[in-house]
Amino acid sequence: MKKIILPILILFIFTACDEDSSAIDEVVGVWYMPQSLNRVTAGLSADQLGGSSLNAWNYSMIITTNSDQKFVDQLSEANGGINVSGFINGELRFMQGHFDDYNDASNVYVTNYNWMSMFQGSELNNDVFMSLSLNNYSQGINIEQPGDSGFFGYDNDYFYAYLNDGAYFEVSQDIDYNYDGKTLTIPSQQLKDSQDSSLTIAGTLTYSTIDILANTPTEIMSYDGDISWDYGSWAIHIKENGKWVEVYTFEEQQDPSGWSNVYVDSTIAEWEMKDDLIIVTYRYEDVWPDVGGGPGIGQGTWLYQVAYTYEIDNDNLKLLNEFNMCEFEEDFCLEMFEGQYGLDYGSLDEIKMVWQLEFSKKPGLRKLQKHQHLIHKSIARHSKFSSRK
Repeated sequence: MKKIILPILILFIFTACDEDSSAIDEVVGVWYMPQSLNRVTAGLSADQLGGSSLNAWNYSMIITTNSDQKFVDQLSEANGGINVSGFINGELRFMQGHFDDYNDASNVYVTNYNWMSMFQGSELNNDVFMSLSLNNYSQGINIEQPGDSGFFGYDNDYFYAYLNDGAYFEVSQDIDYNYDGKTLTIPSQQLKDSQDSSLTIAGTLTYSTIDILANTPTEIMSYDGDISWDYGSWAIHIKENGKWVEVYTFEEQQDPSGWSNVYVDSTIAEWEMKDDLIIVTYRYEDVWPDVGGGPGIGQGTWLYQVAYTYEIDNDNLKLLNEFNMCEFEEDFCLEMFEGQYGLDYGSLDEIKMVWQLEFSKKPGLRKLQKHQHLIHKSIARHSKFSSRK
């Protein structure tokens, strides 16, 4: 009996090794994926994208609640508007903010530019760029030092307006407003800058919402599908020696003659195949030098590991990973997200990040469009909108 079992066991081992080798051979190579301009990448520069791994920018968020809810969508166009009138006229309809119900305090950012479409057409170059930043933490009911926002880092309200011809309006003054996490109301009031130019602002803005049905996993933020074109591209070099190299390339047209600026950055990681999973390990070096010349408590290497299930179909590679955002300290974590997204307390059962990445052996973008060079004349003054390194 032993003479029979031993050859069978050896045959099983060699068959398993052949299957592992075959799976590795399928995965090894160069795989391409276009980078969409999505709700994660909007407003980021090319060097910010290239400076991190591709999974930092390409995920969806999915939530499950135990009752029907209205999810506050801070990246969509809101309902209503904050009107600006005077020598500059316009309407602010895009809002992001945080409401602290413990302190009855908030900070809010409002603009007239849609994050999802601000780069899509040269006609936007003729618009005035306007932004409004509001904060009332210094008046919070539980702030021990009402005159100083201290820890929160917000001390003033600001309004900015930049015109395409180089004219601008900037003011820092107390602005009366009310914000409850869902609706912003600004009573009519005058803003005056150091040149005695003045504008009047007033209006009400309420977030758009996403309907969440009870016990139904619902996507609240997608890494793809928000707009119609891509924001550079990735090439993953999966090598036999265990190296995993992510190369990000962004090409930007500089003028109508066709001259372009090409930005390239890469991230090097390690990979292995284990239990039908592709395990990718990123190593990051942290060095926090001590002010006294000592070694610094932050020196060393920390690891970031992602386990993907995978599927190969002809020349296409699909990677899937999920992460429960409230796996640890669940009650506190869920309550924090409920407050952030305007959900009823106790209603959120799960919130997770999902990566579903699709690559092809064939290079090239699905939806290639280059930036309109003229747009930079009106938005490059604001660093948050610069796509250059």
